[in-house]
Amino acid sequence: MEVLILRYTDFVWNLVRQYRGGADAEDLAQEGFLGLISAACRYDPIRGVPFSAYAGRCVTNRVVSALRRSRNIPLPVGAADMPPFSLVQDTERTPDSVVQSRLETAELCCTMLNCLSKREYQVCMLIYGGASYAQAAERLHLSVKSVDNALQRARRKLHSAAADVV
Repeated sequence: MEVLILRYTDFVWNLVRQYRGGADAEDLAQEGFLGLISAACRYDPIRGVPFSAYAGRCVTNRVVSALRRSRNIPLPVGAADMPPFSLVQDTERTPDSVVQSRLETAELCCTMLNCLSKREYQVCMLIYGGASYAQAAERLHLSVKSVDNALQRARRKLHSAAADVV
């Protein structure tokens, strides 16, 4: 999951910038990352659709839905100046190879959503998405110590949940 989030962070933020002024950018980015996580959990390679195309649609739909909820107006999907999600490249691993472990990813996502508080989940997503403690603290309007405490609680909860599964 961390690899996917890091790989598609630029895509999500470019999409959010496309709708600037429509809603809080941080909220839209969070919706976009939730769309990416949902795509990783629900992706079915048997359908023959590349993961990148499926995930791009999920992220875009999630962001646009959040905008519609906040503004109650229909918005166009997509933009001419934005490269398609399928063009986002990473030479180290293909998206399909990352998603092959989707069952493990789905279990982790479900565990995170079920075990962690909203704050702990947000901190995890920011930190494991590449943000520093200071950046996470600024985005969430918390102290750096509060970010560290939330991350430590989340790690303990996830470690405990993993031990329960084994």
